[in-house]
Amino acid sequence: MKVFSIDTSTSRVVACYFDDDMKCSIELETKAKHGIQISQVIKKMPEVNFRDLDCVGIGIGPGSLTGLRVGIAFASGLGVGKKFVQINSLKLIASNLEFYEGYIVVVRKAREGYLYGGVYHGDSSGRLVEIERPFIDDVESIREKISCYEPKVCIGDGAEFFEQRLESTDYNFPSARKLFKLTVEEIEKANFVELVEPLYLQKSIAELNFEKKQRESK
Repeated sequence: MKVFSIDTSTSRVVACYFDDDMKCSIELETKAKHGIQISQVIKKMPEVNFRDLDCVGIGIGPGSLTGLRVGIAFASGLGVGKKFVQINSLKLIASNLEFYEGYIVVVRKAREGYLYGGVYHGDSSGRLVEIERPFIDDVESIREKISCYEPKVCIGDGAEFFEQRLESTDYNFPSARKLFKLTVEEIEKANFVELVEPLYLQKSIAELNFEKKQRESK
């Protein structure tokens, strides 16, 4: 099976290709727009025939809305008439610490003080379990939400707001190697979809602020 997978949910675009004879991956982190980064990915994979794919994996977020739209449009174009698998972009980041024997809290900056979040649990076998489905909330509400999870570590570009963050920021972004692993897992589970849709969690700021005031008034 010839498979190409890509995630454009962060400023680091990661992609991988694999078939029965070859495996290659690439990570790009520049200030260029996602469309330009995708063009660079294609150029750096000259051995890949993008017209001859059997399956396309796509990171669906949550994350940069512009990045997700560009990446999904590109991957959907490649996969016309092909199989698709969807990759949760927060789980992709969490998989950087899949061998951590505790709770992995992924927090990514959204808009105006709000964060995307997700909670996962790893173990020594590298098996990652989703504990909290992706959500969006303010920092204080997330602190309260994750207070029951111990031991825990926070990663992602929103980890700066939490004491349990790691000193190294290397784990805050997706990895092409982990994208390969999650894509294979989705294929093995036959989790194929016909239509790829981004994982949008964006309520309006007015809605989020109203919910916050409701909680604070109780």
